[in-house]
Amino acid sequence: MRMNLNQLRAFFLAAREKSITKAAHSLYVTQPAVTMQIKSLESDLDLKLLTRYGKGFDLTDAGRVLFGYAERIFEIVEEMEYVLKGHADLSHGSLVIGTTRSFAQHLMPRLLSKFQEQYPGVKVYLKVGSSTKIAERVLAYEYHLGVIARIPFHNKLSVVSYSREEFCLAVPTSHPFAKKESVNFSDLANEPIIIREDGSGSRYAILSMLRSHGVKPSVLLEAESVEFIKEYIIQGRGISFLYKPEIRLEAQLGLLKPITLMEGSILVQTDVIFPKDVDLNPATKAFLRLLD
Repeated sequence: MRMNLNQLRAFFLAAREKSITKAAHSLYVTQPAVTMQIKSLESDLDLKLLTRYGKGFDLTDAGRVLFGYAERIFEIVEEMEYVLKGHADLSHGSLVIGTTRSFAQHLMPRLLSKFQEQYPGVKVYLKVGSSTKIAERVLAYEYHLGVIARIPFHNKLSVVSYSREEFCLAVPTSHPFAKKESVNFSDLANEPIIIREDGSGSRYAILSMLRSHGVKPSVLLEAESVEFIKEYIIQGRGISFLYKPEIRLEAQLGLLKPITLMEGSILVQTDVIFPKDVDLNPATKAFLRLLD
């Protein structure tokens, strides 16, 4: 049995208002139209829902049962309409963003605070992982968008350039480089360098930069944890390229020293990525508008 929602609404309003006239007024239709809807519903159910007398009516036992269900149904419909309207006007909704651990700590706060000032009702979920993993999650529609360092992107992703973040060479204070203000890329040829894990956008950018200057680095080890890399540097076991805000405290405490390159600043491009050729939800569209 299929229930016609228009017929059910006509019955519900007539029963609630105890008046065909008032139901017709609420529905912006004529009284005969409401009567016809209720009769059609009775015919479809093969049940009498109203006992008519004169100009009035009472609910039958079946009518009272149906009214109880109809009341619950239209409460849910009303709630649904309210929630969906909230998603459309961004008073409700959610936004799932993937980013790297480093960017989550240093880059995203200023971007998200701007978004949540304008859309405080939208709940933001921030997920962390490598740039490659974030891109995979966005392609799988698990995340609405990603904010990551630039990597070779899949052609099914849309890419919006966001910012260029500064990295630097981090060395222990005991290292000969620490006595210099800057070094050449060529000086790094025989240095044991710690690099980020495979899939890291900063790894891709730094290795590409080294290659462009003819440097094949002597890779000491690969690590996911920035804290581990910093500790390894402080112990004098190697050097690494790190996101400048990540080492600000250690530099202030004199535990390691950031070194600039004579060839210029090390700038890593960050991008906002999202699936191509799909209907983006209102929260995603609002986030992208903030980038303009």
